[in-house]
Amino acid sequence: MVAMKETEEFGRKTGIDVLGNVPWGTHFCLFYKTKKDLIEVLVPYFKAGLEHNEFCMWITCEPLHEREAEKAMRKAVPNFDEYLSTGQIEILPHSKWYLKAGSFDLQRVLKGWVDKLNQALTKGYVGLRATGNMMWLEEGRWRSLVHYEHEINETIGGHRMVALCTYCLDKCGLSQIIDVVNNHQSALIKQDGKWTLAKNAERMRRQQRLLEYQARLKSLVSELSLTEERERHRIATELHDRIGQSLVISKMNLEELRQSVPGENLKVVLDEICNTLGETIARTQSLTFDLSSPVLYELGFETAVADWLTEQIEKKHAIATQFEDDKQPKPLDDDISVLLFRFVRELLINIVNHARAKKIKVSIRKVGKQIQVTVEDDGVGFDPAEVASMAAKKAEFGLFGIREKLDYLGGHLEIKSEPGRGCKATMTAPLKQAGLGEAKEE
Repeated sequence: MVAMKETEEFGRKTGIDVLGNVPWGTHFCLFYKTKKDLIEVLVPYFKAGLEHNEFCMWITCEPLHEREAEKAMRKAVPNFDEYLSTGQIEILPHSKWYLKAGSFDLQRVLKGWVDKLNQALTKGYVGLRATGNMMWLEEGRWRSLVHYEHEINETIGGHRMVALCTYCLDKCGLSQIIDVVNNHQSALIKQDGKWTLAKNAERMRRQQRLLEYQARLKSLVSELSLTEERERHRIATELHDRIGQSLVISKMNLEELRQSVPGENLKVVLDEICNTLGETIARTQSLTFDLSSPVLYELGFETAVADWLTEQIEKKHAIATQFEDDKQPKPLDDDISVLLFRFVRELLINIVNHARAKKIKVSIRKVGKQIQVTVEDDGVGFDPAEVASMAAKKAEFGLFGIREKLDYLGGHLEIKSEPGRGCKATMTAPLKQAGLGEAKEE
């Protein structure tokens, strides 16, 4: 069974020394007094997110506005303008996020966070890192904010999100501080010039139970996928070794018999039987290949992909194909090889069924300690964010189910597409590491 990638599922680097690493779904808060307090925490927080391929959203409010936030980030991150221009980080005033159309709509804001996450995932980011200064709320509407914090806590718990809410300590009374702490897993506060962490013990226990449940669920899904592939391979082997070979032998015997029997009428009958057997053998071979590629187990992942691309895509569907391999050694664990081949096959079938493509290109290369597989087509393309939203509403998986499974394996899926401009899907997965007694790469 493939091991869970702990750094992805259980350890997002926060950039905040006192907090360390946190799991996805973490919702914590910061009590600040000055603009300097906000910069001290939020700048390293977002720096860590940008460096670890997360999409970042910074919702500002007094005393720190968006231009000041950008200036602070540029000072700490030399290539910050590149992150800003590619859209990996957005810095917005609270009026453009919480108060669109002049009012605060809880459901609109909650949906906005989820939509931003889905858009980020389709662009290849691993998740969403966010902060919002909550002191814009008018007096007398504190209970609305408490309800929002409760809902956002429930919303992000099951998503690849990390959220930090900030509160001005001088504007919060004791009862308000208690409300805030109760709705967050932990709280940052400065004491004697140092940041300290206060944890909500009960919420942390619930979060841990949820994470353990999610880990078991992902493990079960992965094991079910592997079990399905093993069973498909077993059936394919039976078809090939027993049924297929028996049919071939039977056809050969009939053809030999046909040469020796007298009478044209009997030869015609034997011809028909031989032709039927030939068609049955061809269908059996095709079914065997559809169930499980024998090439994968005999010659390896790269050869299996090249073979499937030619035999199942180019010849059957008259789509021009191109295959590229950097010829570098790319050893894979058996389970990862099987699942990665299945994902490539799913991507290619998706292109055949929906893309109306004329050309498909598959490239495989080694990148560091990972294998990278890119599947490109010149088809009709699509809006990834729209597809992700529709899939979520219909409880469908498809491309985005592949992403979750790859994440569990320690890999990643990046999808780039636009209507009318084809699609480029890039998958990465970890290579097999040299074990005891094996030579390690220099």
